[in-house]
Amino acid sequence: MGGASRGVSRRYARIFASLAVTLVLVGCGGLGLLPYQSDIQNTKFRSYKQVSLAYDHITPGVTRISDLHDIGFDATTTPNVEVLSYLGIIERFLPRDSIKYDSLDPAVRSCIDARDHCTALVFHPQRLHQERTGNWFLDVLGFERTTVNYGWSAEVVLLIQDGRVAYKVMSGRPNIQDYHDKVSPLGPLQDLGGMAVRTASSAANL
Repeated sequence: MGGASRGVSRRYARIFASLAVTLVLVGCGGLGLLPYQSDIQNTKFRSYKQVSLAYDHITPGVTRISDLHDIGFDATTTPNVEVLSYLGIIERFLPRDSIKYDSLDPAVRSCIDARDHCTALVFHPQRLHQERTGNWFLDVLGFERTTVNYGWSAEVVLLIQDGRVAYKVMSGRPNIQDYHDKVSPLGPLQDLGGMAVRTASSAANL
């Protein structure tokens, strides 16, 4: 058990030594070095407003499926588009028994009744960014880590019947701002006790 504990201590000593060297080398230049991540999916649109404006150009009963490419909703070139059969449309628009078929929009009912002549295209355009903010030293030492998620996401559903858009609906989050703050009073030592116990237990089982 003593050897296992010394091994854990040496490991943390190396961690602290590496952190000390990093702090000396980086100094005040550490600002701006916190991780940053972007998640851009299923879109050429740069903002939620652009998605909304393109959506407004779609006219049910008029817009043909061949027109969607120029508008920005092309299922053949846009990645990760969902294509639903009429069965998938039923699951989406009638998810619970409390929603009655007769309460659906007439265009949706007509599309479902058309069966194989109706499909749904579901687009999920989004631009999300994750950024760690706050004090760089507290973050890198593990005492406090503040993460900000921001951006936008949308969902556009188009029902296609006989080559034309029969119905459309859009929903989403135009302005995403989520803050997450994690505080560890002991920093990198927060899990030392648990790790020592696990290491000792593993050594005892050998």
